Amino acid sequence: MPVFNGLIANQTVQLCNARELHAFVGSKRQYGDWIKDRITDYGFVQDEDYIIVTQRTNGRPRKEYHITLDMGKELAMVERNEKGRQVRKYFIECERKALQQPKQLALPEPEKKYTFEFTEYELQQMAWLWFAFKRGVGISQHIHKIFKMLRSDMAGQIYGQAYDYLSVLRATNQTLNRITQKFEADPMTNWRVLKHLCQFDPKAVKIDV
Repeated sequence: MPVFNGLIANQTVQLCNARELHAFVGSKRQYGDWIKDRITDYGFVQDEDYIIVTQRTNGRPRKEYHITLDMGKELAMVERNEKGRQVRKYFIECERKALQQPKQLALPEPEKKYTFEFTEYELQQMAWLWFAFKRGVGISQHIHKIFKMLRSDMAGQIYGQAYDYLSVLRATNQTLNRITQKFEADPMTNWRVLKHLCQFDPKAVKIDV
């Protein structure tokens, strides 16, 4: 009895043709009635346990039920005969072999890159925004110590705020250094902020608990 791969809910699964299963187990019922009653009696769900495929035979359309091996095992066992038990063992072996086959690892999609244009003023504003977060870490830590001594419920929120500030600093420092590398720190202009940006050490800054 052929077992083949098919798609159910966009997932590749092993399937078999219910018509061939019906013939193999030797059911004396008419195939159309057999499969419809089994679906109703045992609560099988279309596009979950089986799919319906229309095929043409001698120019006439014929409806085929392609069923999962789990559904096939259940249909085989309810026949309560030796053929049904053979089918169940066969499907279990098919599943075992499929699990042993090495699966091809999906290659990660290349990271998307974008190109933007910024004015010098806009770059300065981003650098100063980063510096504001840096100052926020120090201020939040100082306030956190005071609220912690007072046993205030706000202490935890302030600690969380300091942690968020530090996360932003670490995540954006490398990017900002890259996009401002053509500029030099100048104490007489807004580029004086570059001194703080370039000297920042992500590992050196920690939040006291």
